[in-house]
Amino acid sequence: MHERQVLEDFIRSLRPDDIVWDCGSNVGLYATFAAEIAAESVAIEPAPSNVSALSRNLSQNDLEDESTIIATALGSSEGTAAVPADAKPGENHKLSSSGGSTQVPIKCGDDITGSADVPDPTVLTMDIEGAEADALDGLRETLPNVRLAYVEVHEDLLSDYGRSADDVMDIFEETGFNVSCLNERRSGNYHLKAVAKSRE
Repeated sequence: MHERQVLEDFIRSLRPDDIVWDCGSNVGLYATFAAEIAAESVAIEPAPSNVSALSRNLSQNDLEDESTIIATALGSSEGTAAVPADAKPGENHKLSSSGGSTQVPIKCGDDITGSADVPDPTVLTMDIEGAEADALDGLRETLPNVRLAYVEVHEDLLSDYGRSADDVMDIFEETGFNVSCLNERRSGNYHLKAVAKSRE
């Protein structure tokens, strides 16, 4: 199952009352479909070039009222990180503590859910270039209320954060999910689908 099949599975699984958080939204492929189908789409993206393109895409599809954009990265604690200053829209951006000249904020997802302006998610998608374990750690209080999650695991990049794919699996298992792998581990990248045991 490749990216297209993952997207199709995601679309089939959405409900009209879902609140979708698209973490690492890039230019908004998942966020746009979520805004069309679900009650609300929350697109979380740190790279300024992608945030601008994401905003244009949602606007061109008349989905501003169904969407919220949060210009931040997700992590296990608050801080800042760098993204390449010359990054083009649509490119994937790995965060770093040095290099690049554009600093972006890092927030815990659990802190975002405490905001009155941002609804808690029932569905998560995540493609954040190796920071997935840290981001999930920052969502431990939120995850028990999530019914479904899709996460792209970047095995080769997780080690840059001192984490592993086992950490991703452990967090889901500890917060009450059954996890399956949606595609083969080609080049160290693959998608996980996590379904809350209480909502299967």
